[in-house]
Amino acid sequence: MLKRLWLYDEGTAPTLRCDEVARFLDHTVAGLEPGCRGDFITHWRPGGDQSEGGLAADIARTKVTVFSAREARDPLPGEIEYERRRLGNQNRGPLGIDYEGFEFQALLAELVRGREVEAMHVVFTNRLLVTWQADDRAYHRRTIICGAPCIISTSGLVEAPARPREFYAARQALGLGDAAGGVAYEALKQQFAGRFLDHDDERLTEVAKGYALQAVAYYLTGEPFCGNPCCRLYNAHWQEEMLAAQLGGQLCEHHQELFKVPR
Repeated sequence: MLKRLWLYDEGTAPTLRCDEVARFLDHTVAGLEPGCRGDFITHWRPGGDQSEGGLAADIARTKVTVFSAREARDPLPGEIEYERRRLGNQNRGPLGIDYEGFEFQALLAELVRGREVEAMHVVFTNRLLVTWQADDRAYHRRTIICGAPCIISTSGLVEAPARPREFYAARQALGLGDAAGGVAYEALKQQFAGRFLDHDDERLTEVAKGYALQAVAYYLTGEPFCGNPCCRLYNAHWQEEMLAAQLGGQLCEHHQELFKVPR
């Protein structure tokens, strides 16, 4: 039975309006009492240097640097220091570091273990999260890591679903490779404006609402996604699919019934 849900916003996505996501959930899911809190780690482990130091090293160990191999590695001192500063709110960028999603989730679960067990916890973070995919033996970036707590990556919403094929062809033709940034790259993005989510995009909150619903569906049924491309629980692999489902889509009949059942 789900009644209480907490949304955590670390404050790294300026266009994410957590209170608006909470109101949407309150309106959409019968019997749910959603609320907003700040940064998850700060809430559950307000820190001294000692606690931050240990956790910083643990987080640094979840960093993934090679996408084609699964390997344990000891973090460098500079990587631990970066995480320590981030825990102290001294450094919330850059966005280009990837973390193993389930390992990072396990660290957050340990912080809340045994407390508020009746509530669901949904964490918004700008950390890029990846998971290993056995069929092609590679890590892939994810938008959402379901479980307890559920983690939604605001950077993943931008980077994980693929952009239009024409975008990649044009980028290659310009000789930009995988480069991001610079005048030429920004001009290229303008050519495809509106067809994919970007960092600090005003549409982020609306997209985040659907992913928060996916988290609730997972809690209730063990299945977060829907095969209907017009449903807000659709598991989009392309940016245009994601935007169509989240900005123009509705809940399918099955999920309307799921969320209206009193709990």
